[in-house]
Amino acid sequence: MTVDSRCSQGLDAQETREVNDTIQISEIPFIMRALGFYPTEQEIEEMLNEVKFGSYVETGELMTTIDLGTFIKLYVNHRPAFGLNMDKLKWAFQVLGFETDNSYAIDRSHLLDILQNYGEQMTEQELSEQLSTLVGLNPEGGSCEHAEFELDAIDDILEEALPEEVTLEMFTEELLGFRNCPPSSSDAVDREPKTTTAA
Repeated sequence: MTVDSRCSQGLDAQETREVNDTIQISEIPFIMRALGFYPTEQEIEEMLNEVKFGSYVETGELMTTIDLGTFIKLYVNHRPAFGLNMDKLKWAFQVLGFETDNSYAIDRSHLLDILQNYGEQMTEQELSEQLSTLVGLNPEGGSCEHAEFELDAIDDILEEALPEEVTLEMFTEELLGFRNCPPSSSDAVDREPKTTTAA
């Protein structure tokens, strides 16, 4: 590969390329997730509306793009103060699942039921697309452009992608992509994770 082909990013053009310091607000959820913050659909809608209507009173126009400084403020203001850790995940698996030799696991059918019917509810189609992305069947993420999922085939896809018993390690490493998570305290699974409150 030549230097020119590496720098062209696959475009064979002689025009000077302009680098923009803004992004479309529709890209905000994807960048948030890339930074480790996984907002719900309601949180996404709130963030997009905050940006979209941010200067409406002054300008009378809706914003369609966001710059880096505004994005950083949005991220800092909306991300959770404390992220996920192994103690919280172990506690959730202990409450929702059952004990195995050295860990905890949840039945696949129970996990799918929880994901689809509790918290922010998802359709079977949405659940299939999200899980297929997490296990690498849909590397682009979001709605799959290369394959349409038939509702009849969803069960087969999920059975192929997930074992009958989803262990804590499989969930954290293969689905969430957490590598080399620091071990938690040995008694963390016997109690609900502690939360700190401001004095």
